[in-house]
Amino acid sequence: MIKKRFLVAVGALSAAAGACSADIKPGGSNGSGASDGSGSINHPGSGGSSGATPSSGGSSGTKATGGTGNAPSSGGTGNSPGAGGTGNSSGSAGSSGSSGAGGVNTNVSCVQGIPASTQVPRMLNRQYDAVVRDLLGVTGVSPDMKPPSQLLYADFTGGMQSDAWRIYQQVGSQIAHDVMTGPNKSKFISCSTSASDCLTNSIKAFGRKAFRRPMTDAEVTNFVQTLSQTTPAGTPDQVAEAALYAFLVSPSFLLIPELSQQVEGSAIKLSSYEVAARLSFLLWGSVPDDQLNAAADADMLQTKDQILAQAQRMVAVKEKTGPMVAMFHRVAWAQDDGTATSHWWKMDHDGNPLYNSALKTQYQAELDSFFQDVAFSGGSFADLFTSPVAFVTKDTAAIYGLDPSKYTSTPTRVELDPAQRPGFMTRVGFLSSYAHPDETSPILRGAFVTVHMIGVDPGPPSPGATMTPIPPGTYKTNREKVTALANTNSSCQGCHIPYVNPPGFALENYDSIGKWQTVDPLGGPIDATADVTFSEGNVVHVTSPQQLMQQIAATPQAKEIYAQLWVSYATGRAPNNNDQCLVDDINTKLSQDGYSVLDMLADVTQADSFRLRVQATP
Repeated sequence: MIKKRFLVAVGALSAAAGACSADIKPGGSNGSGASDGSGSINHPGSGGSSGATPSSGGSSGTKATGGTGNAPSSGGTGNSPGAGGTGNSSGSAGSSGSSGAGGVNTNVSCVQGIPASTQVPRMLNRQYDAVVRDLLGVTGVSPDMKPPSQLLYADFTGGMQSDAWRIYQQVGSQIAHDVMTGPNKSKFISCSTSASDCLTNSIKAFGRKAFRRPMTDAEVTNFVQTLSQTTPAGTPDQVAEAALYAFLVSPSFLLIPELSQQVEGSAIKLSSYEVAARLSFLLWGSVPDDQLNAAADADMLQTKDQILAQAQRMVAVKEKTGPMVAMFHRVAWAQDDGTATSHWWKMDHDGNPLYNSALKTQYQAELDSFFQDVAFSGGSFADLFTSPVAFVTKDTAAIYGLDPSKYTSTPTRVELDPAQRPGFMTRVGFLSSYAHPDETSPILRGAFVTVHMIGVDPGPPSPGATMTPIPPGTYKTNREKVTALANTNSSCQGCHIPYVNPPGFALENYDSIGKWQTVDPLGGPIDATADVTFSEGNVVHVTSPQQLMQQIAATPQAKEIYAQLWVSYATGRAPNNNDQCLVDDINTKLSQDGYSVLDMLADVTQADSFRLRVQATP
């Protein structure tokens, strides 16, 4: 381990590594959904509590009517104590942000301008994982070899927490030791540590990548002199390990500062180094690669065309962009955000022999693979709802009507019947999450479609509605039970009959875990027809799950939700009038033939706000 005298020296070094200042912070991600209650009415998020836990780095907001967007949080401020910084941070550039139920804040309209955003974002834990992997080859920290993110303090907004800073130091110290005593040593220092100029050259080379910019001569001198002039002197390897540790706890590493002061009009123009960092943390969740660094060194990231060329190159790198694609679609768009109001993964079906609750991570991984497959096969927004691709294992084959003996525990890409399995909402992960333990839930499934996918606001439930019992009777299908439940009083009818229930009825061909069924467990035939309200005055008679998905994909509000959630996710900002101009542009393109998911990812870099920032009052 690094000896105490070097830790003291590193503390002094960090304090001198650079000061950071900040502007205002964006709010975090919000979410709301249907409240679950077996045997009683389940309502979509109608002003109910929503928000992110500290681990998601977000903060909550609600809107009384629910369904169409939540008020953004004001965000927090804070600095990084002990690291010499005076900079504030909140979340991270490229961190997820969404607008809550329905995904769209209908009160925003396009106003040209640059929205205020944080000047000094902090790396998210998932980004920390990717950065130390790409820089140092580290995927686990000894002795248990857990990913660093599992050891770090949960993502948070606001000022640096003392426990978070302590853990940054502990994890950084262990990583430095693991690297210098293991097979990845050359990723930091490839020369003999006792050779002349070895440490200096290594600090310059590594610092260029770790800080996402060239180190100044003063910084290099400070690193070398501070760490080399301790009493008693350390060995060359000890000094090198202390230097690596100093990088890992430096504000220039943990934060992603934007300190350029070059003015363009009424805004400040980011340097090419800062643009490179924005690109890499947005698209890859990590540091720039050599090609992007070379473009920054040549100052070739100043025009929209230059930025677009790099963005298009980067989005095509599936192994790096794929995790971001999956996270945006599953977490920000499909609302698998871990909040109390999300129904993802909270239901078990242990009485069903085809289902295994221990395999929820496998079901989740299938969704991630599905979203990546759509994106990297040139798929469009519509394909998210219509693609029949599934990733099948021996454990899920029977649920999809396939022979388990033909599959292994390794997911196999399969194209299922497009009429029965169109899009992500016909996969095991969604259908089993939005159901009751032993029966379907048209209300949960319908509320998800109504609120999150097509942005229809059904209004708040009447007080006590969620406790309404199912009326006594003989029912031959679950649909009959739910219809009787919704007809118990007029206030329930006004919400459930025209809005919430119909899309759920169209999904009744899938049982509680997602297996195709034509006969209800109660004995009656499945009726998957429904009159679905896709927008005010737009009611369509749907006769199959495939038609439902096709109609959702063609609904303008569904595209608006998708575009706005992507812009919020990419910028880390709650919906606002300035960003709405970019949302409108992407929304228009989503209806154009040939416009792919990857095109959308790249287009967010073409907004003026991607290369400019404004100074704002904290």
